[in-house]
Amino acid sequence: MKTRLMFGLSAVLALGFASCGTGTGNDDVGPGSTPDAAVAPLDTAPAPVDTAVVVPEPYLYVVIQDTEQVACETNGPGTDIDAVTLYDASGVLGWGMKGSAVFYPNPQGNACENTDCSGGNCKYAANGLTFDEATLVAYTEGPADATVSATVSDEGYFSLNAGTLQLQIGNAVDGTGPAQELKSGAYLKVFEVDQSYVASGAAYLGCTCAPEHYTVFLQKASGEVLPLQPVLLDDNNAATCTALTAASTEGCGSTVFMVP
Repeated sequence: MKTRLMFGLSAVLALGFASCGTGTGNDDVGPGSTPDAAVAPLDTAPAPVDTAVVVPEPYLYVVIQDTEQVACETNGPGTDIDAVTLYDASGVLGWGMKGSAVFYPNPQGNACENTDCSGGNCKYAANGLTFDEATLVAYTEGPADATVSATVSDEGYFSLNAGTLQLQIGNAVDGTGPAQELKSGAYLKVFEVDQSYVASGAAYLGCTCAPEHYTVFLQKASGEVLPLQPVLLDDNNAATCTALTAASTEGCGSTVFMVP
C-alpha cells in the first residue's frame, strides 16, 4: 500500500510540472524559453504510527492502615480486622485471598507492648504471647468469621496495634486464589469487630466492641498506591462513629469503601 500511495502522488506531481512553464506565454518549452525553476522533491512518506496498546498496571493489593489512637487498655490494641470482601451490584466477587496477608509493624515503634495490655498480653496483636503472628494474620483471610467471647479467647480477627495489613482478594467462596484485579466500579467492605458483631450474635451481649479507625488504599505491584474513600458505615455504630462527608478518609468500624 505504501508503494502504490507514493507512486500515485508522484504521477500527479509530474503532470503538474509538465503543464507549468515560466516562458513568454507559450506552454511548450523550446529555444529561447525560460526553463522552469528546479523543484525540490517532496518527502511523501507518512510518519510511522505507534499502534502499541498500553495496558495500565492493575491494582492487586488492599492495604489497611491502623489510625486508631492506641490506648493499650485491652489485649487487642488498635483496629480489629476480621475480613475484607470485594463486591458490586451482582454480589460478592471475592474475599481476602488465603496465604496473601502480610503485616507491617508501625515503623515509629509506638505500638503497645505486652506489659501495657490487659493481663500483660496483647494476645490478639502480632507481639502477643498466646498466638503467633502467622496465625493471627491468617485470620483476616477468607470470609468474615470472628467471634468474641466473654469466657474464652476470641477467634478470627487480628488487632493491628498501629501497624499495616496488606492482602489480595481471592475467589467469592472461600478466598482461595488466584488473586483478582481491583477494578473501578466495585466496592470493598472491611469487617472490623464492632457493635455489628454484638447485633449478629458473633460477640457476646455487653461487649464493648468499639468501632475503630483506619484508612484503606489500593496498591500496584510497583508500589503505587491509591487512597479509597469511605462511603458507608454500619448503622450499629451510629452512636460512636462520626457521619461521613465528602472529605472523609477513615473507616470507623465495619465500613464500605468505593473503588474509583
